[in-house]
Amino acid sequence: MLISLLSLSCQRIGESAPALTQLLQNLQIREAAATGRRRRERGASHGADSVEEGALLGRILLMIGQEELASDVFQQQLKCYDGVSRSMVRWHSALDQAWMFHHRRKPARAASCWSIVANDHEAPAPLRVEACCGLALSLQVLGQPASALMAARRAQSLCHTPETAGLAGHAQAVRLEILSRVELLQCEELSDHAFAEPTQELGRDRLSADALIAELQALRSAEDTPALLYARLDHLTGLQAPSAPARQEAVAAFSRWLREHGFAGIDGTARIESCLALLAARAVPAAREVVMPLAGSEREIERHPLASDIQYCLSKIHMSEGRLGESLRLYKRHVAQAMRVVHQAASQRADASPGGAAAPQDTVGLRLPPRYRAAYRYIIEHLHDTSLSVREIAGRLGVTERALQLAFRNHLGMTPAELIRRERVRRIEGEMEEVSATGGRVHMLEVASRWGISNRSTLSNAFKLSSARV
Repeated sequence: MLISLLSLSCQRIGESAPALTQLLQNLQIREAAATGRRRRERGASHGADSVEEGALLGRILLMIGQEELASDVFQQQLKCYDGVSRSMVRWHSALDQAWMFHHRRKPARAASCWSIVANDHEAPAPLRVEACCGLALSLQVLGQPASALMAARRAQSLCHTPETAGLAGHAQAVRLEILSRVELLQCEELSDHAFAEPTQELGRDRLSADALIAELQALRSAEDTPALLYARLDHLTGLQAPSAPARQEAVAAFSRWLREHGFAGIDGTARIESCLALLAARAVPAAREVVMPLAGSEREIERHPLASDIQYCLSKIHMSEGRLGESLRLYKRHVAQAMRVVHQAASQRADASPGGAAAPQDTVGLRLPPRYRAAYRYIIEHLHDTSLSVREIAGRLGVTERALQLAFRNHLGMTPAELIRRERVRRIEGEMEEVSATGGRVHMLEVASRWGISNRSTLSNAFKLSSARV
């Protein structure tokens, strides 16, 4: 759930956006959203502070269920990022897109966006911590608990410097959140969940129920645990309670807390999490009460972003009520939906180059207006073509070269020519590293010729310009 990540963003941004972070720390969520919008309309923040305040505002709007406003804010942020540096465009816009995709329950795309920052060693360490934590949460949704735990541990390993030490508790909380989900899916009552099997492969990475509760309680009790994170840890602790009444009490308390503070944007996710915990404790009537607001018509459920989990919960409830035919039908749909998620993740990975750099590029292209995305795809698919040019791309798209240049610069922070150069250099470097890793030898110009560069001076110039670009 994104509450832990919102608390991390608040902690990371800190004094760069005091008007919002103070309100968030006081759990005044709606007030933070209203204040952020007013300040944005008045242009009350400037420079780097405007960048961070706008990014935080977009995250808050997602959490309170105002997705369209959040999308507008993220779109406006591109100009703010471009005013600071081109690297800022890449890093911050990737995080914004990741937040949006995760919120829309598109975890494969979200994971690609998180990875852009998490894997970039030039990115500021605090941004990489947030990206690694976000990646862990998206991988969990994809049913990849081992990879999710690896990403969370990576975030923790980045928290050993003065600039990231304050984020250590959040990285630990994300790891515990993943382990809490693993613990739920390990119980006998949920062992038929489509994503239960991967949890069996964790081995020593798992914590016992008692050890998990103890670590959750210790982190919750720490003096410097922010209020947002405290609420999330308190809920996770309650969901691990051994008795059904204790879990019901925790679910009811968290539901009241979400309503009180206006977290409409994560109501569905919270209901599913709570329903699974109640089913694991065999509290079926309480589980039914929690999930039924999400159970519309059959078509509505199929279209719901949480369709797979809704179908699973309803299947278990129907089974307990003796409606075996309906239970089996819903369970089959649950499995089919889960397999679609797995297939989407596999397709995302299949698009990657041997060096693993291409997966996020498809998502980078999504930042362009729909009309120009075809130009991006054409570039990526024709990097090997020595005659690839901006004029050719503009002609195929039916726009002027100037319009194409402006679209790429405004939304990606680089021109089409710069994108071509950067992606060719990345692929050349990837092939060279792969050959080196296997003990082979190859001339760089030979590799470059496979990526549209057949001239030594052009190759040298491409590397110089690529390394000089900030």
